[in-house]
Amino acid sequence: GFAVKFYTEEGNWDLVGNNTPIFFIRDPLHFPNFIHTQKRNPMTHLKDADMFWDFISLRPETTHQVSFLFSDRGIPDGYRCMNGYGSHTFKMVNKDGNPIYCKFHYKTDQGIKNCPVDEATRLAGVNPDYAIQDLFDAIANGNFPTWTMYIQVMTFEQAEKC
Repeated sequence: GFAVKFYTEEGNWDLVGNNTPIFFIRDPLHFPNFIHTQKRNPMTHLKDADMFWDFISLRPETTHQVSFLFSDRGIPDGYRCMNGYGSHTFKMVNKDGNPIYCKFHYKTDQGIKNCPVDEATRLAGVNPDYAIQDLFDAIANGNFPTWTMYIQVMTFEQAEKC
C-alpha cells in the first residue's frame, strides 16, 4: 500500500491505496476477516497459506483481484514504475451541493515495469529495501518521478443502476 499526504489551507488529508485497481472485498464488514488471513497461525506462528485461500474461495468477488496479483503485473519493479489506486470511494459535494462518488488514481508517468518472481525473490534476500533505494537514487540523480492524478466519478443515479 501507499499513502499520499496533501497539505491544504483547509487541513491535511491522507489518501491511502494500493498498486492494484481492485480490492479483495466489497463489504467493509469483511475487512477484519481479510486482515486475519495475513496474520500468522496462532499454533505454529508460521504464515498459513490455507487462511488466505480459504478466504478467497469463500468470497467470489476476490477472483478479479487474485487474477491480477498472480499475473505478470503482480510485482511492481519499485515505486516509480507502479500506479496507485485509492482504496476508498468518497462522497464529494460540489459548490452547488450536488453529491458524487469519487475515486482517485495515480498513473505513473515512467510506465509500468514489473519484476519477475525469481528476481523479486532474489531482491528480497539481497536488498529488501530495493524499492526505496531505487526511488531515493533516482531523486538523488535528478530523475524525479512523476504521476498523473485522475479521478473516477459516478453520480448517485449511475450507482443506483449498477
